Amino acid sequence: MTDTDRYTPQEWETRLAEIDLEIVRQAVICKVKLFDPGVVERVLANDTQVCGALHPVAFETLRALLVMHYAEGQHLAQALSPEQAGAIAHEVRDVLRRRVGSQLGGAGR
Repeated sequence: MTDTDRYTPQEWETRLAEIDLEIVRQAVICKVKLFDPGVVERVLANDTQVCGALHPVAFETLRALLVMHYAEGQHLAQALSPEQAGAIAHEVRDVLRRRVGSQLGGAGR
């Protein structure tokens, strides 16, 4: 059974949304402005200087979830058309941005 057979587009959206919501939670705990340019890359590089509040376990969880998000995005792109995958990822980001506002940076987007 392939991932295409295993999940519907709605199920993919739910899976990605769950991961991303947890990313947001951990970023809020660490006070990481994830929506600011270059911040995700710095988290992935294990740069704790991006934290407004140091919480080592939350930061490591955040970093692992970002990697998981990328892996799920790869699976999503393989399972669905690029247009479907892009639409789902865009929708998830928009929903999260509406939920957290400017709390994670990226004002003016």
